[in-house]
Amino acid sequence: MIPGALFLFSPLIIHILQVGKWMRGIKGAINQPAGTNNACPVPPLGVVLPVRNEVETLPKLLDDLAAQTLLPSEVLIVDDASDDSTLSVVSEGEPWPFSVRCMNNPSQGKKAGLSAGIAALDTPWAVGLDADTRAGKYALEAIGEHLAQHGNKVDMALLPLRIANASSGNPTPLLACLQALDFAAMQGWAISAVRHGRPAMASGGGWVWRCNAFPHNRLRPEIPSGDDIFSLAALLEDGKANRVAWIGDPRAMVSAAAMPNLRSLLDQRIRWGAKTTQYPKVLREARKVAWTISLVHLAGALLLIFDPWLSLLFWAAKSTAEMAYTHRAGRAFGLLPNSPFKASGTLLILALVHPLFIATTLLLMPFRNVRWKGRSAN
Repeated sequence: MIPGALFLFSPLIIHILQVGKWMRGIKGAINQPAGTNNACPVPPLGVVLPVRNEVETLPKLLDDLAAQTLLPSEVLIVDDASDDSTLSVVSEGEPWPFSVRCMNNPSQGKKAGLSAGIAALDTPWAVGLDADTRAGKYALEAIGEHLAQHGNKVDMALLPLRIANASSGNPTPLLACLQALDFAAMQGWAISAVRHGRPAMASGGGWVWRCNAFPHNRLRPEIPSGDDIFSLAALLEDGKANRVAWIGDPRAMVSAAAMPNLRSLLDQRIRWGAKTTQYPKVLREARKVAWTISLVHLAGALLLIFDPWLSLLFWAAKSTAEMAYTHRAGRAFGLLPNSPFKASGTLLILALVHPLFIATTLLLMPFRNVRWKGRSAN
């Protein structure tokens, strides 16, 4: 029994090596740039906001954009058949210090809205944000400075995106803090992959596109979500992995609100997980990570049955490696509680509940018809 049980440690060893690579990849990834070449003109930036029923969140983001030290040249709001008063908040806030246009995208979904918005912009660069995100006042300035220096090498750039209600400070409710750290860990391996020249994941909550490079016809509209991952895949399929950049300036940090309760969090992760089976082969790094993590949890579950004592060693080793990595990612995104004791306790809680959360998500995925923005997301 022991040799067979030890064989089950092989996925864990691969995972720990993988986690070590991520830790090295995110070291210094979010850091103030050394300096800016003022001779490089900052390009005009347009902001695309696909919205549906965002009457509570859109005014806050528009206020953030109005407070930018580098104002957008244009904000284009693409409304997807909102049945609340989303668009009324645009006129209520006028006059805005930038041009605002509203477009209709009736019941076509976010992918179509994003594509239509980018195609309609009059600027060379599109900053894509979700309507429920928040941005600090230097965000567009940091993006513009990065593009001024490196834009000739970039088609798509990822922004530091975190789970929090503001662009700085750590979330305080425990569920929000656990979500934030878990998402930071996911962001960490995405950042590491880009910095190693093998992009694997993107988040449409905060990113930048060269408008004339956006793959409008390759977003897989038959799949309900995934504008971020499938547009990234299009670049990779064209051999342009080197055209994907990471903007690690902390001023460019974008924050998205946490899910308010466990049910909505499960639905969110089921929605995300539903598209992983559709990942194209070119996203081999993402597929490798998904398979490795799945095998680790399967091996750990089998060990619980066949050798409980070895299982304790297995889960302890896994938790220790992941806590060290999540600590680095959480610190990079400014998400850890100020107290070292609370930070360690939060990381330990996450390590304990995370396997159960993943198992629950996988078990529910075939049976739960998730609804998002009033529509089925499956």
